[in-house]
Amino acid sequence: MGIAAPRNFQIGEFFKGIYTFQEWELFPGHSTTGPKNVLKHLNKLKFPARLDGLRVLDIAPWNGFFSFECARRGAAKVVSLGPDDPQATGYEKTRALLGLDSCKYVRASVYELSPDVHGTFDIVLFLGLIYHLRHPLLALDRIWDVTKDRLFADSPIIDYIVFDKTVSDSQKKAILAAGEVTNQLPMVYFTKGAETGDPYNFFIPNKKAFRDWVGSSGFEIDHYEDDAGGWAWIAATKTKRSFTPNVEGWNEKAARAP
Repeated sequence: MGIAAPRNFQIGEFFKGIYTFQEWELFPGHSTTGPKNVLKHLNKLKFPARLDGLRVLDIAPWNGFFSFECARRGAAKVVSLGPDDPQATGYEKTRALLGLDSCKYVRASVYELSPDVHGTFDIVLFLGLIYHLRHPLLALDRIWDVTKDRLFADSPIIDYIVFDKTVSDSQKKAILAAGEVTNQLPMVYFTKGAETGDPYNFFIPNKKAFRDWVGSSGFEIDHYEDDAGGWAWIAATKTKRSFTPNVEGWNEKAARAP
């Protein structure tokens, strides 16, 4: 049983003026509404039911409900890192309401992640962000640097759907038919926001590219799942990188002219 809500608590009033993107139950019988259901997404990721004693990083937390769910599951420390104002997203007022002292918001970019600055984490959540980045592989490199054990990531995928709203239905059918062949290769679609109107969407991978992005960055994929629609989930374990950071174009084993 969860902790009971404060007397006369009204969830709509509490989040008045705040966009709740994440659906999550704050108190029994009091849930936010939003397109991303926290528990359903964690189930798709085969996320651990208990995190006792673990240190967790939640990148781009928005409302922070994934972070708070990790705290509920026993995480010793949750760092929620993102560029947004935690007052504007409701993060800070929700954290205070729930008394989650183990959660801390750090206002920074994923590209700024550093073990020297932020430490390392047993578990990293990289959810709903990769397609908003102009440099997704750089982000994964930074994530590898601070990950001790496991990474959980999700992304839209282009295998089964054409997101671009400017494309006609007949064109979409032709693209998807061609995709039965082309999506056997790892491919990425560059978007300038035509699928949602969001100018901060950049690269949407197919499922092979999504897997390869994560795998090539030094993670072994333990679990992959997609909904045969437009979304995919990956759980992975940190391994060794197959390249030398910052000099990726140099291959010491490449053939050399005599």
